[in-house]
Amino acid sequence: MTHEIIVPSFQRRDARGLFQEVLNAGSWQSVISGAMNAGAVLGQHYHRHTEVFFFLFSGSVSIRTVHVETGAWEQFTLQANQGVLLRTWESHAITFSEPGEFLLLKSRRYDAADPDTYAWPVPEAPPA
Repeated sequence: MTHEIIVPSFQRRDARGLFQEVLNAGSWQSVISGAMNAGAVLGQHYHRHTEVFFFLFSGSVSIRTVHVETGAWEQFTLQANQGVLLRTWESHAITFSEPGEFLLLKSRRYDAADPDTYAWPVPEAPPA
């Protein structure tokens, strides 16, 4: 399990400001944006049916993932203007190293009757 760090496929800066295409793929049903403080952690869960694209506009984060069926573990860092696709059955912990703004795209919209969110703490180090 190796995660590709995704950068904008197109950027234009001019007198008006910045325009960037952060992702040019996928079918998304939910768009979430937010801002987190240093030390905040998102996740510690996985989805069976929902893929998630996480894009960081500012700040930096450390991401740990573990595949709940295979135990494959990975840790990597994202900086501003980088993103990653988090796949099904992959528990994730996103820790903000500094304050940051982000965008989440989800392949399935939230349904309170079937949230498709399963608690699964991601270990700090690879499982033995």
